[in-house]
Amino acid sequence: MSRWRRQYYEVLPALSVRRGALRQSLRQITVAWMFGVAWISCTSGDQVRAFAKMLGFNDFAFGLLGALPFLATLGQLYASILIERTGWRKFPFILWGTVHRLLWLAVAAVPLLVRPGWGAVAVVLGILAVSHFLGAMATPGWIMWMSDLIPRRIRGRYFARRVLWAQRVQIVVVILLSLALDAATVRSSPETLASQGRLMAVICAIFAVGALLGAVDILLFWRIREMVGQEPPRPSATGTLRATLRELLVEPLSDRVFRNYVCYGATITFTATFGGWYFWRYSTEGLGFSKLGTNCLFMVIGPLAGNLAIRGWGALQDRWGRRPVLVVATIGTCLSVLPWFFTSRSLPNPPGLIRAVNGLWSGVSSCPLLAPDAPASAYLLAALGCVLGGISWGGVGLAQTGVTLQFADGHGRSKYVAASAVLISIGGTLGGLSGGAMVQSLEFLRAHPIVLGPFQWNHWHAAFAVSLVVRLASLGWLAHMPDPGAQPVRYMLRYLTANVSNAVSGRLFYPLRIFGWGRGPAGESDDSGEQSP
Repeated sequence: MSRWRRQYYEVLPALSVRRGALRQSLRQITVAWMFGVAWISCTSGDQVRAFAKMLGFNDFAFGLLGALPFLATLGQLYASILIERTGWRKFPFILWGTVHRLLWLAVAAVPLLVRPGWGAVAVVLGILAVSHFLGAMATPGWIMWMSDLIPRRIRGRYFARRVLWAQRVQIVVVILLSLALDAATVRSSPETLASQGRLMAVICAIFAVGALLGAVDILLFWRIREMVGQEPPRPSATGTLRATLRELLVEPLSDRVFRNYVCYGATITFTATFGGWYFWRYSTEGLGFSKLGTNCLFMVIGPLAGNLAIRGWGALQDRWGRRPVLVVATIGTCLSVLPWFFTSRSLPNPPGLIRAVNGLWSGVSSCPLLAPDAPASAYLLAALGCVLGGISWGGVGLAQTGVTLQFADGHGRSKYVAASAVLISIGGTLGGLSGGAMVQSLEFLRAHPIVLGPFQWNHWHAAFAVSLVVRLASLGWLAHMPDPGAQPVRYMLRYLTANVSNAVSGRLFYPLRIFGWGRGPAGESDDSGEQSP
């Protein structure tokens, strides 16, 4: 540790990074995030659901699992205090971030040391709580470091390109992992540790590899120059815990822009964790999709749609502002929930539909996406929801990053960054806990669902319904959130509508124009009196 500290101070922080050095740093950040998305692909997805279920997680434990990352953001308070007092950003980020990722090695070892049951559930949740807490401690330093390093004029487009490259890596990794998981699954056996021992071994190996890839992501930042902060450290920023909490959490709320933003962020995050893992459980346990099919829904199809749209969101944000992008993208997240209410195994599957879906999928992978007995109609509806969700959540995330970086540019920067993360995480924590409690209390609907024609709605659909209603309610905060420099939302909607209309009409009527539709006989004059061409 002392050697790391010495190396950290051997190179003085830079006043600015420009031209070739800046381009090199931005490329390094993009490459690092490619390892980061590989870590995310290994430590999320259906393998986490299967791992948790085999260890004894119930619906409430899944809700708590979804709430942990947001509950752990309290660690950003401590990180903010440290930054205010010392000015350190790079070293804490690398130290805490590396340990945060490597703790997934401990998660992978749990099935070897603890038998399935509440003891194993508690151990996994405890390890992940520490991991998420350290990850939260690393976040403020990274955000402030990037706000100094990345010029404001290119942030939207740079982060869009960064996501674009990283998601290509994610798609490849997810497909390979899903194929390995399906190959290790014994389909005729229940999802328990006793009957799926090979699957558990594969999942633990995936977690271990993911931990190493995640550590590489963090360590690649070692070669990027630290930046001199715009504000000097404040060693006098001490006091009682009550005074510190008031300075970090209460004072930023006096800013109207900040207040509306964090209330929106808390509300939309509540909706994400309230439904959270139940979309995964419904896909696998309710609709019977394979691990490849489920992972591709949420980690390939959705991100691929977002990949195609992310550069457009970046351009829209740079041109129209952050609030219009948040409004339009939030409406899209509402629409993305609707198809899930109409997915059912009882939906008719037209002949050849599975073959057609696998044919389309063959452009991505040679392995079939759907099994011969899969509910293809339900899968297409779920895919529609994931496409809308991938596009919309990409816009929400990009605009939220822009808002956070804007706060990081102002006075009391680390205070605003930490306060926004902690206050928004309250919504995520409440969403996970209340969602888990509600779904667990309505578990009887799984055996006795509400039936309406071919549709059957159970306790997971109740979580979807609450998530949809609260997403609509979150738009109220955006309606009153100031965004200096942003254009009115209706201007951006008018611009989008006009472009979509022109694109559609141009392609729709082009074949008719080829054959002379809408033109008079040759040589006949039009209303203007000019000769028709």
